[in-house]
Amino acid sequence: MTLIGYAGLDRIGRFDDNAGVLGAVSEDVLGPLSFLVVLSVITSGIASTQTTILPASRTSLSMAAGGAFPKRFATIHPRFLTPAYGTIVIGVVAVAWYVGASAVSDNFLFDSLSALSLLIAFYYGLTGIACAIYWRHELTRSVKNFVFIGIAPVVGALMLFYLLYESVTELSDPGSSYSGTSVLGVGVPLAIALLFFILGLVLMVAWRLTGGREFFARKSFEAVPPEIAAGGGHVESVGASEEEVPG
Repeated sequence: MTLIGYAGLDRIGRFDDNAGVLGAVSEDVLGPLSFLVVLSVITSGIASTQTTILPASRTSLSMAAGGAFPKRFATIHPRFLTPAYGTIVIGVVAVAWYVGASAVSDNFLFDSLSALSLLIAFYYGLTGIACAIYWRHELTRSVKNFVFIGIAPVVGALMLFYLLYESVTELSDPGSSYSGTSVLGVGVPLAIALLFFILGLVLMVAWRLTGGREFFARKSFEAVPPEIAAGGGHVESVGASEEEVPG
């Protein structure tokens, strides 16, 4: 609103959603110091790319420690104490996809980001449900527990699933995507999301048939151990050729 108030709607409207509007207005406001705005945008972009790698590498670390992923992803760098192997693998995959999508077109890159939002809504929706299930024996111990680790995660999950439904409905129309093209009768973002969802199912089945039988052999939903809930639990190291995350 401040930007519109200063430069006017007509001038801002010419840029649409192009980030170049920041550079254009900064020259009027800061003069020779307008490069600071460009530097801020670049710094923000770098931080955003890091958020692409860090959550995924930490997720692979957790999954590997739990037996749902190859143990190699649970290795911790002895000096930096980071999930080095997972970070490198995820970083390479992210860079390859970004460069490939950019080479195809900017529209395809933006459609990829829209597809990512669908997967995030699905993932965090399941996380909210899983939180209530995992802590289910602690929900009735206090009103605080019931609200913050029971109701709140479930309500958040239901909201995300609703937004997921609305987004899928919208993106099923090819005209709602950046590229405006159709893939198997749906928009590109929805097609990309379905592709990665199916790929995830394939990899899950492959892991089940190869090295993850123990993980999938569990008979019921897990619950937090009482000693952990009471704050008296402890962690144990997972043995490997390199130092690994506590399991």
